[in-house]
Amino acid sequence: MSPKENYKLIAIHSNLSIFSLAYQINKYCFTDFVRSNNDLKVENKFIVTHFNWNNEKKGISFELFENKFKIEDEEPELIDSLFSLSISKELSLIKSHKEVDFFIKQNCFFSTSNLIKKMSKIQNISLTYRVPNSELSENFNFVL
Repeated sequence: MSPKENYKLIAIHSNLSIFSLAYQINKYCFTDFVRSNNDLKVENKFIVTHFNWNNEKKGISFELFENKFKIEDEEPELIDSLFSLSISKELSLIKSHKEVDFFIKQNCFFSTSNLIKKMSKIQNISLTYRVPNSELSENFNFVL
């Protein structure tokens, strides 16, 4: 999927888990994000939690997903100690925006100004903003 296609992204900076974030957004913004049956697969190896908010009658179609995910080395490093240490690395789905914790992908023609304003008032969300399409340089490397 090319970043220049007909959708918009909302960036969310928050220390919440994606489950708590979806709950908070649903509660305070009157949305209806539900856990997707299909999580995102990155390079057919890694799974990223994915939520949908769809309402065909109202023309609503949004997706909420984590931008950051951790991978662990398959072979833990053995050190002269009682415990083996695994090495983990944090990766980003959208590499040009590594600092962003979550994204909401808008797949419809729907004003998001009110949604962004309401999300900015939720405790534990430090920042929300629309990402201009011109700032997206890479193709998305994930599928459902």
